[in-house]
Amino acid sequence: MRKTVFLAILIAFAISAGVRWSPAKSDTRAAELLSVLPDGGAVAVIDFQKITASTLWSTISAQEKLKSAIDKAQSELSDLGVKLTDVHTVAIVFPASNMSNPTIAVTGGFEQTDLLARLRSSGKVKLTSEKYKGFDIYNARSVRSTGTENSNPNRKAAVDATNSATVVIARQDATFAFVDGATLVAGDTESVRNSIDVKTGAKSSIAQNTKMAEALAQNPGAAIRFALTLTPNMVNGLQSSDLPIPDFSSITMIFGTIDVTSGIDLNATLRSDTAEHAKVVADRLSGLLGMAKGFLGAMTDPKMAPIAEALKSVTITNADIDVKITGNVPMELLNTLFSSTAKKA
Repeated sequence: MRKTVFLAILIAFAISAGVRWSPAKSDTRAAELLSVLPDGGAVAVIDFQKITASTLWSTISAQEKLKSAIDKAQSELSDLGVKLTDVHTVAIVFPASNMSNPTIAVTGGFEQTDLLARLRSSGKVKLTSEKYKGFDIYNARSVRSTGTENSNPNRKAAVDATNSATVVIARQDATFAFVDGATLVAGDTESVRNSIDVKTGAKSSIAQNTKMAEALAQNPGAAIRFALTLTPNMVNGLQSSDLPIPDFSSITMIFGTIDVTSGIDLNATLRSDTAEHAKVVADRLSGLLGMAKGFLGAMTDPKMAPIAEALKSVTITNADIDVKITGNVPMELLNTLFSSTAKKA
């Protein structure tokens, strides 16, 4: 499942490479995507204009291993009849019950009839459809070159066509549906149906979740925005008897941004239930950060020097019920890290 989500994000990055649009339009598109996604426990919105126009993207694209992964994703996506230059903005929502089976909404310049025709004629997928509340939900199943269906359940594809411009995609092998002329939502069959229920007003959207909406609005111009509501199971998985990790049971939410204006800029907020608990968490994290800086700073291995340098930019503070973590990895340092990794390989 993690591989599937990672591949979907890589595909979205690759798709956006030829697309340019204004920040205002990007924010509007993001709002449109969130309005057709079901409510959930975690959400991320990706602005590809900033990413693909950045020096960071140029640097990543020049790395052989990453370039190969992107090229492979592009090739597999084209097998499903999707043009890599079609996508504008991507939003991903995970259900509150777990971090699997995400619903992915994509907006772009899709020509639905052409897209479906390419899928049907490709010979690499078997396309079927069903009606749900007036929308066509499509399932695209990968077919082996011998003509037999691919039994690998991890191979997914999706496309749907109606007279509108938004697409809803569900994953069985690949399930999807257009909910209007420019938007596509993908996930499993239940996720796609949930998105259609949102579109018809039968269910609430993630955009109506006040806490998530406020968290995403903190920095609407960032390349990547995210918000996550913590559950007891998630918190329990963070505990360790080997490290002085703080008690995260008081943390109710994590949200923030990743920007690419000057390398990689991270801004994350851990929201606690009380100001007292927030201060305890901040103090413990600051202590761990200090230990890490001291340990790496004392190492003589030159390969660890870039990591030690990156940690110098990390700051941890607390204000009322929030613990704020910021950091910046400038392009010069990223180039050093990439160079070190290449030599090690």
